Amino acid sequence: MNTLRDLPSFGAIAAEDDAVLEYFLTTDAVESISSGQTLLVLGRKGSGKTALVKHFTETFPEKHGKPLSLRSYPWNAHAGLVDKGASDTEAYVASWRLLIAIRLASMVVNLGEGKYTDTIAGLTKFLISNFGTTEPETRSILSRQRLKIVGLTLGPQIAGVSLGSISFGDRANSNVLGLELDSLANSLLKDVSTAIEQLNIDNLYLHFDELDQGLDTLDDTKKRMLIGLVLAAREIKGSGKFRGNISPIVYLRSDIWEQVNFSDKNKITRTSTVRLAWDEASLKTLIENRLRSKLGATITWEDVEDGSKMRGSQPKLQHMFSRTLLRPRDVIQFLNEALAVAKSRSDEPLIFVNEDFNACREQYSEYLKEELDDEINPHWPQWTQALQACSKTQTITFERDVFIKNYKALKTPDNGFSAESALEQLYRFSVVGYLQPSGGGGSSWLFRYTDTSSAWDSTATRLKVHIGLKEHAKLKEERIPGA
Repeated sequence: MNTLRDLPSFGAIAAEDDAVLEYFLTTDAVESISSGQTLLVLGRKGSGKTALVKHFTETFPEKHGKPLSLRSYPWNAHAGLVDKGASDTEAYVASWRLLIAIRLASMVVNLGEGKYTDTIAGLTKFLISNFGTTEPETRSILSRQRLKIVGLTLGPQIAGVSLGSISFGDRANSNVLGLELDSLANSLLKDVSTAIEQLNIDNLYLHFDELDQGLDTLDDTKKRMLIGLVLAAREIKGSGKFRGNISPIVYLRSDIWEQVNFSDKNKITRTSTVRLAWDEASLKTLIENRLRSKLGATITWEDVEDGSKMRGSQPKLQHMFSRTLLRPRDVIQFLNEALAVAKSRSDEPLIFVNEDFNACREQYSEYLKEELDDEINPHWPQWTQALQACSKTQTITFERDVFIKNYKALKTPDNGFSAESALEQLYRFSVVGYLQPSGGGGSSWLFRYTDTSSAWDSTATRLKVHIGLKEHAKLKEERIPGA
């Protein structure tokens, strides 16, 4: 049987850099998205959003086509396409509907290659006339000066007057731009839905991926643009105007979604949203899928470790999971670090021993700090001052009053977060948790990554730094009776 010596790695931490389809794990999220009921997929960075997109678009291209990637998207150019006749919340719905319609037109034309119908021929003419290709780049679609209206079964009209083209050249001063965008989008979507029926596609999906590449920081305009995207996707999905079933799906980081507010947000979150959540059981299955793809179909986790407990009678997997945010990328990083340590030994057959997990923790802790930098810096560039305030306590657990004293001493004038606000933000990103009473007179530590619905307790006095940051912050453990 193959051993860890034969394993190159547990994979790349970023799905876009990994052969993720070789060991993709089907979860409840896959079923929810496949059902066509999901509009929004939320998850922390590294929770598997891009892996899901790759699974659908590369495994089932006949329904899912290519994802609509918003990496390097011209947000500033799109910002000028304001529908002045709509409310602030809906100011960008029309422009997103048009972008979605053009991408769907591209999808059905390419899915219908070799199958002639008047509708597909007309959509092809529209795309070629405007973009010179049936597969225009997403970032170029709304950056053009003008779109010619050709090829469509029923051309767009405003007040009974047919449009020959739509000009984007003077975006800021056009009071009818929103009407023109909506009308063209409707014409395209009607032909797209007809083509879907002609091609016998039961549901056509469009996946919006890599939104976070341009939305790390949200000003008021970008908030309205994000809201507009979600509302446009919902309108197209649930309008009932079109014969073919169309399912746009938006993938978004949870911390970005938390920054926007509009009247239907709660309804969308509760009825049309999938939250990507992992637990120890599903993460173990993910690990074993990867082992089996490289080392053999019957291998289990127990085959690659010696079974001895870590300090405190903790199994190795639990020791590792407690240092992660229960995300696939954290687990993969930890195991890759541990594998590198294990391979430095000459033991045969090679399996994990306790020292492999102990020796890799410092490197892993630096990784986790850098991951948190990526998430928190756009919202709070000075957040490490709060982490340093935790470090000054020297122990992984600390008292609120001590933190406040340390933080005030470290806080710089450009840091706009008070000590109380700083603690709340640290909790929001699971850098710290707090001690809460539990049944039977004991207590337990609550971290937000284990319960995303849990709110910050502003009265909590006993707090704890996430143990994955222990080595980076140079903290010692301190055990609390009953915790």
